[in-house]
Amino acid sequence: MQYHRVAMLFVLALVPSACATTDPGWTGSGAEPFDAAQAECERLAQTSSADDRDDLIKACMAERGWTRDSTATTEPS
Repeated sequence: MQYHRVAMLFVLALVPSACATTDPGWTGSGAEPFDAAQAECERLAQTSSADDRDDLIKACMAERGWTRDSTATTEPS
């Protein structure tokens, strides 16, 4: 019985990290993997003007399940 509790705690500890990112400001619940989403959105926004780039990346990431804190920027770190 103790083994099952330990296993359950381990699984529960992993669930929140499934959509975790080390890039501050982004949150996603049930989102596609952050690195893949960010790479694709950055690729799509490459041809846009600097003025539109941030909004395009935010919209693209939102389509993939990620939202950005309004005080954060999408510039790569």
